Amino acid sequence: TTRFFFFFFFFFFELMAVGRRKGLGVILLFASIMALFRSSYLSYHSSIFLRSYSPAKMPRSFKLSRSSQTRALRSSIRASQIPIRSGLLKSKSSFSASSPPALTVYTHEDCLKHKMTSHPERIYHPECPERLRYLLQEVMPSLSAELDFRVLQPPRLPSDEELTRIHTNDYVKTVREAFKQVDEGETSVVYLDSETSVGPGTSDSVLRGAGVTLQAVEDVCEDRALRAFVMVRPPGHHAEPHTAMGFCFFNNIMLGLAHAQAKYPDLIKRAALLDFDVHHGNGGQTACFKEPSRMFASTHQSPLFPWKGLSEETGVNFNVINVPLSKDSSPQDFREAWENKILPSVRDFDPDIIFVSAGFDAHESDPLASLRLMESDFGFVTDKIAELANEVAGGRLITVLEGGYDPQALGNCVSEHLRSLSRTSLPSLEQRSRTSSKAVSAAMLFTQDEITSMNKNEVRAHLARLGMPTSGKLDVLKNRLAEVPATAA
Repeated sequence: TTRFFFFFFFFFFELMAVGRRKGLGVILLFASIMALFRSSYLSYHSSIFLRSYSPAKMPRSFKLSRSSQTRALRSSIRASQIPIRSGLLKSKSSFSASSPPALTVYTHEDCLKHKMTSHPERIYHPECPERLRYLLQEVMPSLSAELDFRVLQPPRLPSDEELTRIHTNDYVKTVREAFKQVDEGETSVVYLDSETSVGPGTSDSVLRGAGVTLQAVEDVCEDRALRAFVMVRPPGHHAEPHTAMGFCFFNNIMLGLAHAQAKYPDLIKRAALLDFDVHHGNGGQTACFKEPSRMFASTHQSPLFPWKGLSEETGVNFNVINVPLSKDSSPQDFREAWENKILPSVRDFDPDIIFVSAGFDAHESDPLASLRLMESDFGFVTDKIAELANEVAGGRLITVLEGGYDPQALGNCVSEHLRSLSRTSLPSLEQRSRTSSKAVSAAMLFTQDEITSMNKNEVRAHLARLGMPTSGKLDVLKNRLAEVPATAA
């Protein structure tokens, strides 16, 4: 309307000018008509463009860049004679990169299918579906709303290549054959050991638990998540490379750790596995014991199944720390073990990612052990671990559910665990940008030149002093010695 008002005003003015200066009036009249036509044409077509090809409706391959959208919008603004307000449209480079969510929970309802026994007369087993069902139905709905985290059910399954990073080929074949026999109805149950049996639904639960763990690792390493809690069953930390043990089929958390190192070798050079389950994580220790790029640390009740985890078990270069706790140990003993013994060593190890076997069966209400921990004790150790992950690993932290056999106590402990993961401050920009190139060579016990000049007897003498294996060819022995950090002296 404004445009046409001005057009007729100038048209009337120009008609008056025609009588006085005929040539000037004609020129002005022609210029006004052309300006009106151009302005109306641009305004019409730019508005059609913005309505019909909005980014939300366009196929991804046809979406215009932000700069193209800005130019189109500015054309429309100019055509409508609307002034451009400075800073209204920011360029792409002016937006800060979005941070991954602080906490994400990974689970799957297929993990409810496994039952440890198929015999009708045995209606209860401590490692039962009710453990996870209570968490899914009674804990997650309200807690996810309170803490504002996502609960994801990824469809991921593990490949044999991923399983054999930790387990032997023969063991993986044995487990898959047991799954096949039960799933095809050849038998109703297959015992892999005296405490670990395959029944209907077991294959879905076991494979889904491993796959969900692998997906959580990929999301954390690719910055789609910062801290992940993997809420699956059956547990995994007792499973050894060659055998099932203690309700565990595949060692989920070690599969995740090995996957992180294998798929992201430039990012994840060193990884730490921490275990506060009341039972020693023997499978995790076995997989870390001879690997200098891995660290294992555990508090656990002793003596107790699996009858391992002595303080004298220290790994190839002191990368294993065990702090056994007697059944009369107090919550303060538990806290001091983590704060004064384990976490300082983890800080010295300087991992690029931290994994936690989060078993809550050290709670005073749990039926399978005798420690007297409370929910607040699990919150304490989770706080400390999350803070350390910020400091040394850019915040990358993955915790995986292990034990906890009183469903209500388990729910309370998991709630406190997740509140700790959620309330711990996010890593600073400096901490997040910290790379994995941490000058490892400067922190080694011997320089490469020193090792090269040693003969076999000298190398063996140093290895023996460090409590490391002394058998093997000279090149192997030198490589073993080259991986010893200065902190082992």
